[in-house]
Amino acid sequence: MSDDATLITQWNRLTRVHRRIEARMERHLHRQLGLGVSEFYALRTLSEGVRAGTGLLYLGDLADGTGLSQSATSRLVTRLRERGLITTHSASDDRRSVEIELTAVAHDVLRLGSPLLRQAVEEVVRQLHVEETDRDLLCYLCGGTGDGVSAHVRQAGSAAL
Repeated sequence: MSDDATLITQWNRLTRVHRRIEARMERHLHRQLGLGVSEFYALRTLSEGVRAGTGLLYLGDLADGTGLSQSATSRLVTRLRERGLITTHSASDDRRSVEIELTAVAHDVLRLGSPLLRQAVEEVVRQLHVEETDRDLLCYLCGGTGDGVSAHVRQAGSAAL
């Protein structure tokens, strides 16, 4: 197989795995918190911006951080605001800009949601191991050989033998 064909094959595998993980995340988040993946990603993006010392984030920053268009981000912000997860207001230095801030409820959602994401990844990685998916891809998803996901994969593999 040529280098190009190998690259395309590997890219397709990664894309399929990504879709499976996102679908599993979506199910967990929706069932437990009533949120979609894009809403949770937006909250994480906002939280990371605050932790980075930037304080409030602008709408454009959120769009960049989530990979959504400005209009999709505006709709997302409206949903998050209606659910009481964020507050918005015009920036004091530029009235055309909208600043976004997480509420206490959003911080609780992030605290509860992060383990759900890890659980979703672990479940899919265990399935991939059983399906004998490419070892390099599994290693990448597990972050090397020393973390908890790798241990789960090793346990699943031993149990399957």
